[in-house]
Amino acid sequence: MSDSARVSAEAGRDALARLLAVVSAGQLAAVARDIFPFLPLPEAFDWNDGRRVVDKIATLDSPVPDVPPLVVYATRLSHEVGPAHSVELGRWADVAGQGAGLSEGRLRRLLVEIGPAGRDLNLPPPPHAAHYADKSRVPDTDAQSEDSLSSLSTLPGSPALAGSTDSGRIWGNVPPRNPDFTGREGLLLNLQRSLEAKNKASVLPHALHGSGGVGKTQLAVEFAYRFGERYDLVWWVPAEQQTLVLQSLAELGQKLGIPGTQEFTQAASLVIEALARTDKRWLLVFDNANDPTDLDHLIPSSGGHVILTSRNPAWLDVWDAVKVDVFDRPESIELVQRRGTNITEVEADRLAAKLGDLPLALDQAASWQTATAMTITEYLSLFDQHFDELSARDRDVNYPLSIAALVKLALERLQRDAPAVAQLLEMFAVFGAEPISVGLLRRGRLGTISQPLARALRDSTAPDRMARDLRKYGLAKVDVENRIQVHRLLQVALRDILDEELLDRGRTNVHRLLGAANPGEPDDDGTRELHAEIAPHVNPSGLINSAEEDGRRTVLDQIRYLWNIGDYDGSRRLGQAAVDAWVERTDQPDLGPDGELTLLASRHLSNALLSLGINGRARELAESTLARLRKSPEFGPDHEHTLWTAATVAVALRVAGEFKQALALEQENVDRYVRVFGAEDATTLRNQGNLAVNLRMLSDFPGAFKIDDSIVLRLDETLTEDHRRLLFAQSNLVRDLYGLGKYEEALQLQGRILPIFRRTMNDARHPMVLLASRTLAMALRKTGRYDEALQVARENYHDCVARYGEAHEHALAATMTYANTLRVGGSLSEARGLAVDAVARYRRTFGDLHPLTLVAQVNEAVIQRSIKNLDEAHRLDVAAHRAMIDILGADHGYTLCAASGLANDLALLGDDQAAHRLSSETLAISQRSRGPEHPYTLLCAVNATFDRIAVGETTQGEEELASVVGALSELLGTAHPETLGARLGRRAECDIEPPPT
Repeated sequence: MSDSARVSAEAGRDALARLLAVVSAGQLAAVARDIFPFLPLPEAFDWNDGRRVVDKIATLDSPVPDVPPLVVYATRLSHEVGPAHSVELGRWADVAGQGAGLSEGRLRRLLVEIGPAGRDLNLPPPPHAAHYADKSRVPDTDAQSEDSLSSLSTLPGSPALAGSTDSGRIWGNVPPRNPDFTGREGLLLNLQRSLEAKNKASVLPHALHGSGGVGKTQLAVEFAYRFGERYDLVWWVPAEQQTLVLQSLAELGQKLGIPGTQEFTQAASLVIEALARTDKRWLLVFDNANDPTDLDHLIPSSGGHVILTSRNPAWLDVWDAVKVDVFDRPESIELVQRRGTNITEVEADRLAAKLGDLPLALDQAASWQTATAMTITEYLSLFDQHFDELSARDRDVNYPLSIAALVKLALERLQRDAPAVAQLLEMFAVFGAEPISVGLLRRGRLGTISQPLARALRDSTAPDRMARDLRKYGLAKVDVENRIQVHRLLQVALRDILDEELLDRGRTNVHRLLGAANPGEPDDDGTRELHAEIAPHVNPSGLINSAEEDGRRTVLDQIRYLWNIGDYDGSRRLGQAAVDAWVERTDQPDLGPDGELTLLASRHLSNALLSLGINGRARELAESTLARLRKSPEFGPDHEHTLWTAATVAVALRVAGEFKQALALEQENVDRYVRVFGAEDATTLRNQGNLAVNLRMLSDFPGAFKIDDSIVLRLDETLTEDHRRLLFAQSNLVRDLYGLGKYEEALQLQGRILPIFRRTMNDARHPMVLLASRTLAMALRKTGRYDEALQVARENYHDCVARYGEAHEHALAATMTYANTLRVGGSLSEARGLAVDAVARYRRTFGDLHPLTLVAQVNEAVIQRSIKNLDEAHRLDVAAHRAMIDILGADHGYTLCAASGLANDLALLGDDQAAHRLSSETLAISQRSRGPEHPYTLLCAVNATFDRIAVGETTQGEEELASVVGALSELLGTAHPETLGARLGRRAECDIEPPPT
């Protein structure tokens, strides 16, 4: 032992001897004989000599492994003396134990483990939940429960593909195999070798490049069928639009058995995560990808094989490429003879030469020849005629002119023989590239479509015949689900060859059909399938600029639909495009700056911006929209549109940290809802819930509880226990209980409803489920169940980061919850790293003086103080406390937490007088604002008594300490970590859980 260590040990023994001097000899002897049964002492041993007692106990074998005997003795003795002296002995044991390498948690457990024989200091069970099962009200805190939280230990972990395909291989959305696929053997072999040569941990996908019509997609389809048996999973992803990729990956997630999610962005993340982790063999094909920046985060980077088809040469700089060109002549001849009727090799050669060996053109020409029984000579004569006409137009095109000649030839034949089919083909010049189902055509039949197409769509069998005609002439593919798809190159050619009148007719028909087929109600899950089919055709068809009101309302519904499925960026892009276009138009009453559709699109756009964290722009737009709605003679301040927009503004104000302004707006909004719709209306209740959110932000938990309890009571009378509105309202009530310091009650209610919430939402990472899971972790921690809390907090943290990304408000809040839980569990280094990172992200996202940033700063200071970085903790607390007083007020709960932390800094830095002044002031405010029995008020009281003793007011301080330790024992339990900490003489910490806005 070094000289300094020896001196420190001697000083510690002297300090303990002084503490023993005020304990009776009988107590000292009884405790020693109780914990050291074979005590080798003479009968005449002097128990009144404290130093001799200390020296003797130090030589004995400890009854607790790895714990010094004096620490055991002092801890056990602390149970036998008065409260004030108990704290002094506990504090000595705490310091000596930590000096011996024991953690704070181990010392707390020791205090429980070696209490007097027969004393049960285990944590009490949670209170009975029967009252909640009936009315979801606050339970009777005196009731005992036989329930347990064992079900909470089975929590969803990271998704994994393993075990999810027990029913066999997964094969999805791959287009039908082309029975006339010809040639390409070398390309298929090169692609197969290239994919399998890559290491599975770092495989790089390969892209197929080439000009339009060369057969990239067909090559990928053939590869999937030919080599599919080598994979456990083969999945086809239409990739022209990001929303389509999200939808396809979400569908794959269902096939994999990954916990469901209603938001496609999250579903895609789960699928990518699962594919990266599995040892299964899988192949994904992304067909017709556009910009690499739109897809790079949606393509798995490891774990399997990816094929991507694209016409965009930018992919050449991203992945290795297999270039696809036109057919070799023998391949062309083989395809023409296989697809055509009675075509000789010479004729096939002539046709191939004329069409430049382009696979798409050869396939269409051969189909035409079979459908019309026309000879190759006649066909080529007509082809040359149309080709010459198109060439004479002196128009630059970025595709083979032969394609345009073929399409023009087919279109003229249809216009003569089947005009309804010709009009349907005109519409495909306007539709997007994704398939259109015959069912969607039938659903849109009530639109004001041009004749004779309108009559055909209303006929029960004609739509199927029209689809077959398009396929027969080689103009479209029709899959087994009766969906019609025209090749992109044929669509481009159609747009070029149709005159302005016909193209305008096709566009108008598309707008009217989509408007009639639109199911509306984008918030209803039952409409999602139809909205999903319409989505790929909104932008290509120019629906935003439609002259049809139903068409424009379809755009509005699509903005909301995309937001509902979690495609926030897609919602933002469409919403911004609609607002930009509609604000400039005055030709329709629903357009222009004050038009209904413009204002509604602006509100939807604000929501998308908020979801993306673009908060300043969202607020500006929402406030402007609200002002226009209030001034509008058509709507005014009491209209539904106005009230909904006001709710969006209130959210933006909360996100900006302007809680008082948000509260005032929400109160006004609720008053209007009650006046216009009645107190029992569903939208009124929803907005009352928003009002309670604002009250929580301002630390008015009693007011929030009163509102939320009333909402739960009303909903419980009419809704089943698994209805999402009731579950959401109950989760809000849990947050009120937590804020009121009723941690056991919060834990019981959240523990009961969370499994129901998960089943109902069918989504372990639904935003509401994630919030409820975080609240569960918070309640577990505050009831002293640190191990369970750490498990839940860790998984919630990982789920939130995966769901939102690291910089999102909810992910940052989950990070702070995890850091707080790590701190109380003793993992201080990891807690510090998370907290420091979270504070930096809060500052970048919200600014230095935002309340959420300041909350995180207070939490970081708690952790810095725990690892003895006192100067840094003091710096953080001074800044946070000063700012919170200015922004929130001195009596706000967050400000009180900052003040408590600052008083701790002052005490630990040796400024006892300043610490005493601040802790006493903080206690007085907490008693007034939180109430004298709130757990945080009692923790403030613990610190205030320590400070009173430190400044020499020993007698009063010890009396108050004894009283507050008793109150903590009664409120939280004798074995609660906070109670034990107070008995060990530790200053209490008042950390903060960031609230959801």
